[in-house]
Amino acid sequence: MRLGSPVTRTTRRLALSVLACLPLLVLTPGTPGADAPEQQPGITLAAETEPSAAPSSESSSEPSSEPSSGPSTQPERPRTRTVTVAISGDILIHDNVWMSAQRLAAREGHSGFDFRPMLADLRPLVSGADLALCHLETPLAPRGGPYSSYPLFSAPPQIADALAWVGYDGCSTASNHTVDQGFAGIVRTLDTLDRVGLQHTGSARTPAEAARQVVFDVHGMRIAWLSYTYGTNGMPVDADKPWSVNLIDPARIERDAHRARAAGADVVLVALHWGDEYSTTPSAYQRDLAERLTRDKDITAIYGHHAHVVQPIERLHGTWVVFGLGNLLAGQRTTAPGVDRGEVVVLTLRQRGDGPVRVLRPTRHPTQILEHGPDGEFSVQLLR
Repeated sequence: MRLGSPVTRTTRRLALSVLACLPLLVLTPGTPGADAPEQQPGITLAAETEPSAAPSSESSSEPSSEPSSGPSTQPERPRTRTVTVAISGDILIHDNVWMSAQRLAAREGHSGFDFRPMLADLRPLVSGADLALCHLETPLAPRGGPYSSYPLFSAPPQIADALAWVGYDGCSTASNHTVDQGFAGIVRTLDTLDRVGLQHTGSARTPAEAARQVVFDVHGMRIAWLSYTYGTNGMPVDADKPWSVNLIDPARIERDAHRARAAGADVVLVALHWGDEYSTTPSAYQRDLAERLTRDKDITAIYGHHAHVVQPIERLHGTWVVFGLGNLLAGQRTTAPGVDRGEVVVLTLRQRGDGPVRVLRPTRHPTQILEHGPDGEFSVQLLR
């Protein structure tokens, strides 16, 4: 679903909390009528609000101050919450993808780029989830460019507008391409995501932002979201800004998960950019890291990117690990078998009262990147 105020495609309530001894950012979507115009999402800053003040759909357990007017009743059974989270694969905007978006815009009489037709088939599934999270692997360019493809990406910023239109609520940004355009590229990418109302984790513009933990409040369930990458392709992270990209460090991930739990999170989702490219089998590095992190009961589920092909989903020590989601949108074509495939995986989270959250068996929705028409226009299709 999309966050915002007002929300024009859903009536579900969703709020975002930011935990790190910082003021709380709360997204308070409205519920306008069907004819209301769509507006950009809004964020209300509620300074010094405690985490427990986040909206909840759970009935109050406080005793009533009014005298009872009837016979005593049995205590209410704890409410069961169910939340669906959609996660998807790499978004890797090669030049052949953005040139297709440019042609699609021109056919509608517009300048610039239109990525929405490429992603339209995903919209019902993505917007239908209570929370939808994408992975933007490439930094974004200024409007008007210059743009660049592999090996140093700088993609048209209109891809962010399309992702918001499809129904994503946020994009993780820690990848091996995060610093392709230096620190300026990080700033520009996050500014663009802010502009379209997409939350983000994995890279940062300031030390304070790096310390921030993104926590979504969905139907009263508080979901923390963390993102890390194995490296940056040998590109240097600014020496005076080591906080600008989250690098995989198992001890740090465990500390971050514990901090999120201590601050009130019911769920901790960890996104990892890891593994060997084009391998459908998880690497020894993935296996070792998953073995360690799934023993940490502060972590609810782990999901991964970077291989550009689909990898297995397994349950280790009671924790689901989605090793690799493949490519959601990319122009790798025949680079390796399977690079045109990906999946949207839906995690169903269930919580009884204030008890622990249980993750049901993940649901896989395979996708395929197609090129069609005389010009080879790109589109992503759900394989039903």
